[in-house]
Amino acid sequence: MKKKNFFEFVAQKHMGSANLEVGESRGLLKSFISKWLQVVAMTRLPLGSRFRCSVERMRGVKIGKDVFLGGGNVLDRARPDLITIEDYVSIAGGVYILTHSNPTTPLREILGADSHKVAPVTIKRGAWIAVNVVILPGVTIGENAIVATGAVVMKDVEPMTIVGGIPAKEIKKIVPKKIV
Repeated sequence: MKKKNFFEFVAQKHMGSANLEVGESRGLLKSFISKWLQVVAMTRLPLGSRFRCSVERMRGVKIGKDVFLGGGNVLDRARPDLITIEDYVSIAGGVYILTHSNPTTPLREILGADSHKVAPVTIKRGAWIAVNVVILPGVTIGENAIVATGAVVMKDVEPMTIVGGIPAKEIKKIVPKKIV
C-alpha cells in the first residue's frame, strides 16, 4: 500500500471512496471544485437550462447545442468527464446519471473485481429523458429515444425506442409520422 499524503487522506475521507481512483492531489482538488460547481448546477432555483449547461461543461460534461437540462439533476460527482450529451437532448429534473459504481470493500470481495465499474454514459441526439430517471454506468441512450418517468436504465436503449420501468424495458418503437 503506498503512503498517502495528508491532502489525499482528508479528501478521500470526506469526499467519498470514488476519489480513491484519483492518484494525485491535483485530481482530487479538481474533483472537489467540480462537486461545488455541481451544487450550483443542480439547484432547483430558476437559473435556466443554459446556465446549468454552462456549469456542467465547466465540470467536464460534454454537452451539445440546444440541450435542455432541468433542475435537481445529478450528473456523476466523481467522473463528469465521462458523460456526453449530444445536440437537442431534453433532460427533465431529478435525473441521476452515474458513470461509476463503487460497492463497499466487503461486497467487492464477494462480487469480485467486476463489481467496481467506471464507464461512460452517452445520450444521443434528440433523446428525451423524463423526470426522476436513473442512468447507470456504461449506458448509451439512442438517437430520438424516450426514457419514461422513474425508469432505471441499466443497458443501452436503441434509437427511436420508448423504454420505462425498473429495470427499463422497451415499451414500443417510435414510428415517424408522414408529413403531408
